[in-house]
Amino acid sequence: MRINIHIGLMVTIRTQKTPNIALLSVAGSGSEGIESAAGSARQDVAGGTLIEYQIATLARVGICKFLVEVENVDGSLIALAERCRDKKLELYFVRNGADLQRYIGAGDRIWVQSAQLYAQFGLVEMLTKATDNFVATVDGRDENAAFERIDLNTRWAGISVVDPDAIAMLRDLPDDWSIISSLLRQAVLAQIPFRLMSQQHVSNGTLTILSGAQDFSALNRQILRRRVASRFGFVESYLFGPIWARIVPVIWQSSGAIKITKCAAPVLASVAVVVGAGGFGTAACVVAFAAIAANSLRLAVTDDADDIQSIQNLSLMTWALIILAMFSAAYMQISYRDDGLFAAFGVSSLAFLTQKMALPDWAKKLLHSPAALSLLAASGAAVMGITAALEWIMVLQLSVLILVSIRNDMKRKKAKQA
Repeated sequence: MRINIHIGLMVTIRTQKTPNIALLSVAGSGSEGIESAAGSARQDVAGGTLIEYQIATLARVGICKFLVEVENVDGSLIALAERCRDKKLELYFVRNGADLQRYIGAGDRIWVQSAQLYAQFGLVEMLTKATDNFVATVDGRDENAAFERIDLNTRWAGISVVDPDAIAMLRDLPDDWSIISSLLRQAVLAQIPFRLMSQQHVSNGTLTILSGAQDFSALNRQILRRRVASRFGFVESYLFGPIWARIVPVIWQSSGAIKITKCAAPVLASVAVVVGAGGFGTAACVVAFAAIAANSLRLAVTDDADDIQSIQNLSLMTWALIILAMFSAAYMQISYRDDGLFAAFGVSSLAFLTQKMALPDWAKKLLHSPAALSLLAASGAAVMGITAALEWIMVLQLSVLILVSIRNDMKRKKAKQA
């Protein structure tokens, strides 16, 4: 958005940009909710701490510089800073308004988020696209009592976007005053526009103030349900889903288990390549199924963003290795002839193309389920050999697509007749 400011004959053009700095807080909570350097503290949100979850969410929308309001800097906070540095993120601790001035420049735009607020990624992504500064609000109803009150009918939703002018007013703020609460009051006095959030965000947990252990437990259940439900596929929904619901909360309690989960899928996929190159088609399919299950588990545990900006695109690496294993197994199984390569190419190509198609749910449950395809490949390879199994899987994929096409044609004819 471009804003033209006319002064006489002069024209100054100012372009509002997305927030590039985030101001967060752990003040008032001591080290509670911060994972200790040894990893012995309770894991609060999806295997990490709330402040880490806030940072990870904002990093996904492009914010790389974080200012965290603290009372004291202990070992757990230093460990947090080191973990951020390993991810190429800047993190600085601030205690008062004067500290803020060191890290904020004239052209910056600041995302402000209250200490105990959980905001889902989709909502954060939407709000960072706003071209104007704002103070997010909810109304004063009883269900919103956990949110900080602004006036009789309005409460702060825990998120604001401001510019350095608002920060400059806090230069002489005493050390024992809350930076974020003071900044909220300053934003209200400066008449930064309120942005009323839908009550649905509070009702469905998209926007939540976490005030106790019960709230954290409920949030973790919600996060796990959402992650499992977002994975299409018959096997993913009806086999993996119930198993992950029991396993993931246990994994979240151990930082070591989380690290193992992150690397298990590409390791298993690499084993599948070795087994497939050795000519053991059935075993390669079984290990590939295990790699797909491990990748599904990783996405339930960590919710990694596998996009082009991700340094470690683990899903892409896993799929590439699994496809290579399938090609190797098919090629070796029939003494280096090309028949198996054509079948492997057909199955993998159809699997890729169907991901881009708009399909009914029943078709997605099969065609969008790598686990189902690998399970069929493993059972088929054990009975008839890997090449024949891949050929029949290709026939199944094409049959489903033909049924979808027939169904769509019938729908169009009925619509014309109506």
